[in-house]
Amino acid sequence: MKTTILRTATALALLGSTVLTGSAAQAQEATSKRTVVYYQTQYYNGTYVSPKPLLDNNTGITDVLVAALHLNGDGTVHLNDHPPGDPRYTQMWADLAVMQARGVNISMMVGGAAPGTFTRLDNEFDVYYPRLRNVISTYKLDGVDLDVEENMSLAGIKRVIDALRADFGSDFIITLAPVAPALAGGGNLSGFDYDQLERDRGAQINWYNAQFYCGWASLSNTTAYDDIIRRGLFPPNKVVASSLTHPSLCGGYVDVTTTLKSTIQSLVQKYPDFGGVAGWEYFTSNPGGTARPWEWAGLITSYQKGTTPPPANLALNKAATGSASCNSAEGPAKAVNGSVTGGNSDKFCSLASSKWLRVDLGSAQTVGSFTVRHAGAGGESTSYNTKAFTIQTSTDGTNWTTRVTVTDNTANVTTHPITPTSARYLRLNVTTPTQTSDPAARIYEFEAYA
Repeated sequence: MKTTILRTATALALLGSTVLTGSAAQAQEATSKRTVVYYQTQYYNGTYVSPKPLLDNNTGITDVLVAALHLNGDGTVHLNDHPPGDPRYTQMWADLAVMQARGVNISMMVGGAAPGTFTRLDNEFDVYYPRLRNVISTYKLDGVDLDVEENMSLAGIKRVIDALRADFGSDFIITLAPVAPALAGGGNLSGFDYDQLERDRGAQINWYNAQFYCGWASLSNTTAYDDIIRRGLFPPNKVVASSLTHPSLCGGYVDVTTTLKSTIQSLVQKYPDFGGVAGWEYFTSNPGGTARPWEWAGLITSYQKGTTPPPANLALNKAATGSASCNSAEGPAKAVNGSVTGGNSDKFCSLASSKWLRVDLGSAQTVGSFTVRHAGAGGESTSYNTKAFTIQTSTDGTNWTTRVTVTDNTANVTTHPITPTSARYLRLNVTTPTQTSDPAARIYEFEAYA
């Protein structure tokens, strides 16, 4: 899935009959320690799942692989079950464009477990390749991840790679997603020999997203990754270790906070130019689950870079009560569900004369900061952003101390550091609910951090 490698600064790469020089060499510049996320579930229980929190929460994400594009036998092109231009994807493309503008690579995963796409590219290239090219151009993608899980000829995959490089240039990212044994001299799902592909077109392949799960290999330790590197054909900066993000997705899940952490830290120590880690897939990633799936990426980045992971939200999914809500779909629990992207009802709304939200952390916790996501953070008019409010803490739920007082806010998201204090209960009191005379308080998320 990943980035690039340059054999030598003056290497000449042969693409079919075309010789590439300096600009192609730039595309092979080695990078490492990528944090990659596969993003296939765009809707969960009918609610849109945005990838943008990966950016908003400073996870260190480097690459998002939108999955999965299928070239169908009836001539249609689908992103999963719908055309890429279907209105259901309008917000997704807008969110991805924001991420792309901030330096995140946005690639399209092609193929995968559903068969047919690569058979068609192999046997009817002139018919199906232009359709793939059109999707890349239309959505201004940074790259493609070729997940070949059906028999394809070596000549066929080389022809696809050659065409992509010729059409989109040296900066375009071309990755493949073999099962890990395919890079260790073992079996694979693709039909062609990855060793020979690397010898013939390695200079044009940025990296490999090797699948270490579903019975093919494991990241419970470094052994399977070591087996690949030991052979000397695939360098570490070109091998990204792909892991499951949740045990329900397939066999071979490795817990991200314990065993996977140890494996990644060992790989970084062994291989300073370690290629990185990819996660299949985004929407349900542990430890945050569907409410905060971006936490997985933040942890992966911290393990690779030796940085502090993003702090945990102490209020996430904790028991919440509040003043009378605007309707049954906009109760207090919506303010601690870890989401602001579920539409206008993904919030706590209250029209009561006294508007308040209370969260029980379950036990005494050290609290040092609050974040409040107001109406604008959920996509509503910024005129509905909370203008004035206070935040209080309590150890017993009866005696309260005011820690934060805000009188003239206009921002979509506000952050409020305090002197760290022990608290079990938190309370947000809204005194002026909007910038206008609108009387409804709208709190999309109320977060607390150590």
